[in-house]
Amino acid sequence: LYTGLLIPFMKVRRDIPFPTEPERKETDGEHAFTLSMFALTLAERMALPLDHGLIAQYALVHDLVEAHAGDVSARASEEALLIKVDKEREAYLVIKERFAQKAAWIPRLIEEYEARATEEAKFVYATDKLMGAFTWLAGNGAQWHLNYPEPDGSQFHFVYARLRKKASIYPPLLEIFDELHEQLDREWPEYLKRAQEQVHGQ
Repeated sequence: LYTGLLIPFMKVRRDIPFPTEPERKETDGEHAFTLSMFALTLAERMALPLDHGLIAQYALVHDLVEAHAGDVSARASEEALLIKVDKEREAYLVIKERFAQKAAWIPRLIEEYEARATEEAKFVYATDKLMGAFTWLAGNGAQWHLNYPEPDGSQFHFVYARLRKKASIYPPLLEIFDELHEQLDREWPEYLKRAQEQVHGQ
């Protein structure tokens, strides 16, 4: 489990800088832990009738297939996302074969999460779509220009719409989703301007 799944998973780099160390990408392990903490906090603050233990478990396993499939950017093309679905299904089958007897809860929860089989799974899935905005805001937009260099914000707005559609699986979170992304929409021009000034100042 440790060397065959957890270490490979924790080494996967995501397509977003780590807030306090923008020179490196956030890891899947950091993301899973952060998602778990945020999801539990949101569920408590919103007084949602959800099982907190199940929320934590789904958050921990929600990206485990990436130990074998790797991460795909939220900015990826539709074709790349279809390939991602196939690769993650293959990765799930590998995990299921290896751990169906030794740690049966892992493939079982992955399957439940991917099927959005419970309200907790839907909630964690939607909360996951908030995390990019949280991360960019926490890092004050460091390295924004590497992901979203467009001066009109077209790529960001495309990703915003894509993520919002996915987050709508759990409607009570849409207000928070919109607040976060509206704040990010107000701030990203300054992120881009700052990066341009740094380039010109060198």
